[in-house]
Amino acid sequence: MLNLAAASMSVSAVPVSTVPLSTPDLWLTGLERWLMLIGLAIAIGGLAGRGVARYYKGTHPAPLAPPWAMRGSLLGLAASAALFVTAIVGPDLARRLAQPPAPGLEKGGTALIAAIEVALFALSALSLWLRQQGLAAMWLSGVVLAEGIRAHPEGIVPVAGAALTYCHVFPAVLWAGMLFYTVRAAIAWRAYPEAVQGLVRLYSRVAAWLFALVVITGVISALVLVPIHDLLTTTYGEFLVAKAAVVCFVTGCAIAGQAWLRHRPLPGAGPALATKLEVAGLALVLAITSVLTVLTPPAKPIRGPNASAPVELSLVSSAQR
Repeated sequence: MLNLAAASMSVSAVPVSTVPLSTPDLWLTGLERWLMLIGLAIAIGGLAGRGVARYYKGTHPAPLAPPWAMRGSLLGLAASAALFVTAIVGPDLARRLAQPPAPGLEKGGTALIAAIEVALFALSALSLWLRQQGLAAMWLSGVVLAEGIRAHPEGIVPVAGAALTYCHVFPAVLWAGMLFYTVRAAIAWRAYPEAVQGLVRLYSRVAAWLFALVVITGVISALVLVPIHDLLTTTYGEFLVAKAAVVCFVTGCAIAGQAWLRHRPLPGAGPALATKLEVAGLALVLAITSVLTVLTPPAKPIRGPNASAPVELSLVSSAQR
């Protein structure tokens, strides 16, 4: 009994091993998650962007561009299916890439969440085919909820971690997807600069609130996942700093584009360049986020699923003695 207790204590004391960056499947999983997030942003952000654009009160020179919600849902469906296959083919690596595990997802959690996301994207595509955009938005929101359950904060702080991830990922994909839709709508109306300005102003008002939510929840997530002294000394911390730097760059592009429009009556090369850089920057933010999902954060869970086991076994062994 003594040996069993000692073995349990030694297992619980061993830190979670991290997967080196040289592992090809780490980058494959990160790529699949990136494509899934891109599809989610295009789908749900397109629906939201079209909804906001409808509030434009000026003259419509042409019909509003249709949202690419179906294309985004199909992209997310394909990426989620690839994640499911990757997790089934390499279950051991999938478990190591999902550290610390969320409560209840210690075994097979990656494949389970991927399967749920496949179903949600499929339901979204079906709803869009039936012209039920509101129902599609509900299924797509469910994908964000699934990501919250799977994400690192849930493994560190159960329940609160999932809510934090939802409050971070949802405005982030809306921000990226709405910008992409606004760019498409602006291209369709490019011969009517005043109408383009109206669309951009509507988007900017919503984007400002989304940006605030992303920054606030991002800072809280960073404090939960990375102790300050590990920020520049761990791989996870370095990628997190890189993500923050890109977000600052995107913010600068957005501010520069808005300043240009305020000082010049018509949009020109300046705002167009700033918008292109903003779109590229947000795509890079989602790419870095995808890599972060497969890296192990340095923070330790507040409580592990087997945290009480060594104590109980130690008490048993003491009683035996």
